[in-house]
Amino acid sequence: MIYFDNAATTFPKPQSVYLASDRWMREQPAAFGRGLHSAAVSAAQMVDICRSSICSLLGLDSPRQLAFTLNGTDSLNLILRGLLCPGDRVVASTLDHNSVLRPLNELSHRHGVSIELAKFDPLTGLIDVDSFRTCLNRGRTQLVVINHASNVTGVIQPVAELAQLARDAGALVLLDAAQTAGHIPMDVMSLGVDLLAAPGHKGLMGPLGTGILWIKQGIEPQVVSLRAGGTGSASESLMQPESMPSKFESGNLNLPGIAGLLAGVQWIQDVTPSEICRQINRHAGKLRTHLGELSNVLLYPQGCLPETTDTVSTVGIVSFSLNGLESHDVAMILEQQAGLICRAGLHCAPLAHEGLGTTQLGGTVRLSPGHFTTEAEVDRAIEVIGDLARS
Repeated sequence: MIYFDNAATTFPKPQSVYLASDRWMREQPAAFGRGLHSAAVSAAQMVDICRSSICSLLGLDSPRQLAFTLNGTDSLNLILRGLLCPGDRVVASTLDHNSVLRPLNELSHRHGVSIELAKFDPLTGLIDVDSFRTCLNRGRTQLVVINHASNVTGVIQPVAELAQLARDAGALVLLDAAQTAGHIPMDVMSLGVDLLAAPGHKGLMGPLGTGILWIKQGIEPQVVSLRAGGTGSASESLMQPESMPSKFESGNLNLPGIAGLLAGVQWIQDVTPSEICRQINRHAGKLRTHLGELSNVLLYPQGCLPETTDTVSTVGIVSFSLNGLESHDVAMILEQQAGLICRAGLHCAPLAHEGLGTTQLGGTVRLSPGHFTTEAEVDRAIEVIGDLARS
């Protein structure tokens, strides 16, 4: 198997991730916040270390402002459904994933939340700043959602610039870091955002079923908790705690998952996000260069990606279409002929494909190499796609 679907979930994980999750299930009997015996204390220590490690990796402030969730989609829903009220107005973009678009549309239909979607430039993959500004100027905006990097094109957005415009308009800023957390060097506090949502199983190298939600201190009172129950804290009260992170951590935490997530984050810190980013983008750059030379292949976005020496412009995603073939057919042929695993279709981002003009093609074929991808695997992908294009 040649795995090129790391934008969906990273694979393989570092060996330490498998060992940590397995060890926790076999050797640690306690749940988080349930008791003061030695096993419960050990659980609390592991969870605290994981919070601190994630904050250190992503450039976040107080670890107490970081809550563990079921996944990235859960994190996004907790904010969108917990923050927005009937009649509120939110600005997002046509690059957003269905994890943002679907809850927003449900809030619109059921509660009258107004949605404005900024467009993006299909040649660069960047959100159109003028369109974004126009959306903000149409009325008072409570929340802005920024997709840090598209899961279709991999292009990283100018978050600091967009966040400044949002703050000037009096809006809170939610950053969807599904494709960036762990994949690129990040200093979230310098970006000027107020909330961050991310899964644990992608760039953070953790197991499936893990997610994180960071809320800037002082904003948590504005977000209603959608779940209530045991938190292991303030048990004498019949009301859900209002303090972070307990407010959003009802029920038992996924400790085997968090143990694996901690191991993944520590591995990233050892290797460094800069090195991981450099290697992934080197593989993606080679793919993009060679596929771009094939006459029957179209790359997306179709314009030249920005090339700079001091900033990162993409997260290493390569999307393409092959003239005359549906994207799912291409992916099926690649797997049958070379054991190459990739993602084809609309990637749960239908408006992004509408903007790129790929909807009628059934979307695109997406290659997303990872840290453990080898040069030989990249060469094999180029070879088999080239053969298919020429045939």
